[in-house]
Amino acid sequence: MLIQTPVVAKKVAPTTKSKAAVLPGFQSVDQLKKSENTFKLKGDIGKLLGDLEKYMLALTIEGDQGAGKTRFTYQLANAFAGSGFDVGVFSLEMGDKSDVVRKMINSYISKPNRTKVQLTGEASEGIQTIRKYAKNFDVVIIDSWNKLDTDSSEFDKLRKDFPDTIWVVIFQRTTQGTIRGGTAPLYDAGINLEAVKSDTGFEHNYVQATKNRYGETFIPYSIATKKIIQPQQEKENKPTQELV
Repeated sequence: MLIQTPVVAKKVAPTTKSKAAVLPGFQSVDQLKKSENTFKLKGDIGKLLGDLEKYMLALTIEGDQGAGKTRFTYQLANAFAGSGFDVGVFSLEMGDKSDVVRKMINSYISKPNRTKVQLTGEASEGIQTIRKYAKNFDVVIIDSWNKLDTDSSEFDKLRKDFPDTIWVVIFQRTTQGTIRGGTAPLYDAGINLEAVKSDTGFEHNYVQATKNRYGETFIPYSIATKKIIQPQQEKENKPTQELV
C-alpha cells in the first residue's frame, strides 16, 4: 500500500521592499513629509475651515443675494491678517469709496489687523490687474469674480500660476441659483462656502462649507455673531421654507 506524505504549503514571508525603482517625477509615499504650510485660523472661523494648507489654497463663496457674502469676506480678511498674512481686497462690487464698505471694515476688521489689509475698488485691466498684484499679497480677496468679465477657467490658472497666494473669491448666482460663468471653480477650489439667507432676518444668516478638503462640511457659522451655530440654535434659525 502506497502511503502519500501530505504536502505542506510553504509560507512565503511578504516582502515590504518594492522591486520597482521610483520613477522620475514620483516619490514613494512612505517618504512623504508633513507640509510645513499647514495652519489654522483663530476662533470659530478656524473651526469652520479646518486645518488649512497654504499651497494652492482657494476658497469660493456663493449664495443667496443679501445673505452676507461680502460681510463674511471681511471677517476672513480679519482672520487671515490676525494670523500674520498680508491681505489684498478687490472690492469690485461696491468700490473703495463706499460708506457701506467703510462700515464693514470698522465692524469686522480689528484696528491692529488693518495695517495688514489693503483695499482697492479698481481692476482696470480685469484679470491682468489681479495677476499684476497677486505676488504682493499672501491672500487675495475678489468681490466678485463676475466684475472681471473673464472666463471662469481663469480661476484655476490663478491657483496654478500663483500657488503661494491664497484666493478667496465670491461668485454670484443666477436667478436659477447656478453659478454665473459655470461651476468649474467650485470643483477647483479646496473649500466651497455657501451663504444662506434666512427669511427670519439677517441675524439668522449663516455660512457653511459644502465642500472642504481640510475639515468638516455643513457646520453652520453665523455671520452676525461670528460664531459656530450650535445644534439647538441651528434648529431655531432654520428658515421656515426652502430658499431657491
